[in-house]
Amino acid sequence: MKIDPVANCPFNNENPPCGDVVLSSRARLARNLEGFPFVHRSTAPDCKEVSSLVHQICEVDDTNVTLEWVDLDELDTLTTEVFVERHLLSPALATATHPRAIAIGPELSRSVMVNEEDHIRIQSIRPGVQLEEVLQDVQTLDVRIEEVIAYAFDEQLGFLTACPTNVGTGARFSVMLHLPGLRIIKDLQRVKNACEGMSLAIRGYQGEGSKVTADLFQVSNQVTLGYTQEQLCSMLANDFLPPVIEWERKARLTILQNQKSKLEDQTFRSLGLLQNARLLSLKEAMQSLGNIRLGICTGIIEDIGIETINQLFIEIHPSHIKWKYGKDIEDEQIPTLRSELIREKLRK
Repeated sequence: MKIDPVANCPFNNENPPCGDVVLSSRARLARNLEGFPFVHRSTAPDCKEVSSLVHQICEVDDTNVTLEWVDLDELDTLTTEVFVERHLLSPALATATHPRAIAIGPELSRSVMVNEEDHIRIQSIRPGVQLEEVLQDVQTLDVRIEEVIAYAFDEQLGFLTACPTNVGTGARFSVMLHLPGLRIIKDLQRVKNACEGMSLAIRGYQGEGSKVTADLFQVSNQVTLGYTQEQLCSMLANDFLPPVIEWERKARLTILQNQKSKLEDQTFRSLGLLQNARLLSLKEAMQSLGNIRLGICTGIIEDIGIETINQLFIEIHPSHIKWKYGKDIEDEQIPTLRSELIREKLRK
C-alpha cells in the first residue's frame, strides 16, 4: 500500500470550497450482511466468511472505482497506525483481534472498513466543503457492494445496524471545522446551540471522546432514522454550515479590527516557536499550527501557504514521523524529529 503524505492529505488540495474554515467533509454508511450475526456476536469463522464475501468488491471490473484489499492481520503495526492517524481506520478496528480488513481507493479518500462495529463501514473524505461529493462517493460504493452482497434490511426500519442510533439510512456526515475566531471572542456556545437544535454532535479532533486541539472541531449528525441520506447531507451542508462559516469569518474580522496586536503577537510567537524549537510535543505543535493557520487566513502571514499547515496537521503525528524517518526510531526521538520536520516545511 503506497502512501504519499502530501498527495493523499485528507485536508488539502488547491483551494477547497470554504477551506479557510472547513478542513474536510466526510460521509459514512453503516451496513451489515443478511444472515450473519452482528460483529460483536460473531465468531472468528463468521468474521472470516464476511471478509471473504466483501472481498468480491475488489474483483469487480469498474473503471470508476479501483479498490485495494488489505487484510489487517497481515498489515504491519506502523502502517496500521498511519491509517488511524489519517482517519482511514478507527482505533477500535486497528486494535481488534478478529478477522478484519479494509478496501481502499488509490487516492486514500474512499475506503470500506470490514468487521468494525458493523460488517461494512463505507467512507469518503474530501477537503473543504464537499458533502454532496462525498455522499456520491459512498453511494457509488454502496451500489457496487449491494450488487454482490445482500444487506440486512427491514422495510419499516431501514438498514439494520449494531448500534440503534445508526438504524435507518445508516448514514453519518461530518465536517472538520477550524474555529479559532469564535473561541477567541468566546462565542463558541452559539455553535453548540446550533448543533443542539439540529441534533448534531460536536466533538474534538479525533471524534467521539476526544478533546479539542488547535481549535479543531468535528461536527456530525446524531440521527439517521426517519431521514433520507440526501436530507441528512443537506442539513449539515445547507442549514448548519453556512451560518457557522459566516460567524467564524466575522469573528476573525472582528479580532483583526479590534485586537490586531494581540493576534499578531499570538501568530508570530507560534511561528517563532515552530521555527526555532528543537523539541515539540504533539499538543504544542498542533496548537501553534492552528494559531499560524489563523494568521494566514487573516493575512498576517503571507509567505506560508495554508496547504502547508493542513498537511502538517497530519504529518506531525507519531506514526507519520516514524513513516518518514524510519520505523525503528525510538519514541523519545519523535519530539526532535517533529521539530525538524516542521522547520523544514516552514522554510519551503
